[in-house]
Amino acid sequence: MWNNPSVPLAAVIAPPSWYLLACAAATVVCLILLIAQLRLHPALALVVAALGLGIAARMPLSQVPVSFANGVGGLMGHIAIILGLGAILGRLLASSGGAAALGKTLVEGCGEKGLPWALLGLGLLVGLPVFFEVGLVLMMPIVAAAARRSGKPPILVGIPLLAGLSIVHGTLPPHPAAMLAASQFHADLGRTILWGLMVGLPAGIMAGPVLGWFLARFWNAPAHEHTILEDAPEIFEPQLTSRADPSPEATAEPVPAPAGPMRAAAAILLPVALIFLGSWADTLTTPPALSNQLLHFIGSPDVALLIAVLVALLTLGGRIQTGRHHGRELLRRLTSESFEPIANVLIILAAAGGLSGVLRDSGAAQATVILALGAHMPPLLLAWLLAAVVRVSMGSATVAMAVASGILAPMVSHLGVRPELLVLATGTGSLIFSQVNDPGFWMIQSFFNLEMKDTFATWTVLESVLSLVGLAGTLLLSTVLH
Repeated sequence: MWNNPSVPLAAVIAPPSWYLLACAAATVVCLILLIAQLRLHPALALVVAALGLGIAARMPLSQVPVSFANGVGGLMGHIAIILGLGAILGRLLASSGGAAALGKTLVEGCGEKGLPWALLGLGLLVGLPVFFEVGLVLMMPIVAAAARRSGKPPILVGIPLLAGLSIVHGTLPPHPAAMLAASQFHADLGRTILWGLMVGLPAGIMAGPVLGWFLARFWNAPAHEHTILEDAPEIFEPQLTSRADPSPEATAEPVPAPAGPMRAAAAILLPVALIFLGSWADTLTTPPALSNQLLHFIGSPDVALLIAVLVALLTLGGRIQTGRHHGRELLRRLTSESFEPIANVLIILAAAGGLSGVLRDSGAAQATVILALGAHMPPLLLAWLLAAVVRVSMGSATVAMAVASGILAPMVSHLGVRPELLVLATGTGSLIFSQVNDPGFWMIQSFFNLEMKDTFATWTVLESVLSLVGLAGTLLLSTVLH
């Protein structure tokens, strides 16, 4: 029915679907009002909005909290341990001086004009084998250190890095969503990666260094001056000197030499290398050989980060910048303190996951898909729109790609376009307009200490630029390859 031009849109969209669309839109508006106007904590606002959506969508009352809990569990099962291990690694990098040394090397080696390009390249490189969340946690100490060295707000320094991480997360295998889409469309992985880089690089440049330069010209310096130093992301700030044991029994020792940039870079790239090996395990070894299983095991993000943390405790632990060295006790306390600053982030992300669960089970996401199918347009644009509307309604880029590719997969042979381009179209569509129902939105806000309006003005704009420029690049590439 979706490709029959004689069927009017009203016949495709049933009234209940329009009602669910209105409920989803009202939920977003409610969230903005609760947070921006009533100044309610984002976690509380997300819980209120999720439960309100379930009731308004006429879900059985007993099912609303179940859907919310399932959404929380689904999200936390994916990122809770990753965030925890990443927080430990980030604290080790910051407290050992390694992050500052690497940031100094980037700032002084690349210069003020070269730093955005270096961070974009770093984001593309690190983001290729790892999830966006993992790459962000790994790179955030460098952003914080580079921001302090350059004297700019962390978000402006980090925009090129975020652009690099996000574009490869959304469009390139071996990321799970891109792999799923490539499999559904029977796309060639080599061409998908090659063409994805051809589309992703211009998009990353426009959403990274170019957008960062543009925002810096209009950034309200007096209003945001405090974010440069005083409110730098606490998760990556060394705090052990003030908490060191002041008792006479504590043995004062000279402050050890800080970790150098090479040692810090090795700590960051180790999990990246392990995850990369895991993603190419089937190419490097033959399943189900023991070596293949081992590579898959150490290449899982949880295991790779655990190995990286254990190695960092050995390589960076002796470089902690505190006048009172307590050996293993110092590292145990540092590990424990690493979890404190991410409690706020975890609660917000858990609530955002609960909202996604209610959006899914209430049928609001499906209603947006039906609306997209009722609009008759070229295949690549339809693939982009399907992913975009799911992304806006549910907040998850991975879910958006999965839904769009699942709907279009049976029709690939009839669409008349290369399947690799369909992967790129769904991938770029899945990045559009990150907002309050996206856990990544709250992660960026929390890590960079932003007001919600500033998160919209930076992160949401960045994601939208990536999506639109990526779509334009995909359409242009389709004309060349046709």
